[in-house]
Amino acid sequence: MLRRLWVLCLAFLLAGFAVPARADLIISIGNASVAQGGTGTVDVLLTSTAGSQAPDLINNYAFQLQITNNGVDNTQLAFSANQDFGYISNSSFNPAYLFLGNSFDAAPPSSPVGSPGQTVYPNDTFTGADSTYSGNPVSLSSGNTYLLASLTVTTLTGASPLVGDAFTISLVPTSNTFFDNFDFNSGSELTATPFTSTSGTVNIVAAAVPEPSSIVTGLTALLILAGVHAVRHVPCRRRRLARER
Repeated sequence: MLRRLWVLCLAFLLAGFAVPARADLIISIGNASVAQGGTGTVDVLLTSTAGSQAPDLINNYAFQLQITNNGVDNTQLAFSANQDFGYISNSSFNPAYLFLGNSFDAAPPSSPVGSPGQTVYPNDTFTGADSTYSGNPVSLSSGNTYLLASLTVTTLTGASPLVGDAFTISLVPTSNTFFDNFDFNSGSELTATPFTSTSGTVNIVAAAVPEPSSIVTGLTALLILAGVHAVRHVPCRRRRLARER
């Protein structure tokens, strides 16, 4: 009897090891340093943990990101209202955009991937979405990284950040964030891929100060230009004096 129980326990244990791990997408938000009074770029990357034999199939996605201040001074970093979505059709980006060459947003007439909005303060949230133009899914498996978004953040807000401030940009796991394989003919979702995410940090740094050597070079160039300008005006002055005589 004890032997039979041991065999049953071993069978259940082996069956547990035989169950394949659930494949997830991992959304990674990059870190950045942004000069006070300036703008910067934050990349959002996507990878899959699926095996090549059973890849994740994605033809439709939406995501929402939110910025929060890590400090207590209530300054504000925001998503720029003027985003450049050229990355969705630019093959020179590495890693390449998730739907490169088959993006609905990139198809003429192109449309913006998304726009900023307000959760706590103006433009602290960005919501984006895209799908494949053909409706066919992209196969994602472990070992490949894709660009999901490349977004501009700005310090030019109603409460501009100070040097030393830090902000976190996080994926908001609400109904506005999903990655799925959707049947656009029937209007039904075929599969939804679960996801996890890692947040990114934006640090505010001092604006670069010109080096002394560049200042000297600039002054030298100005003196040379001033000398050339004076020389060019000498003949004119001589002719004017000659006429007056």
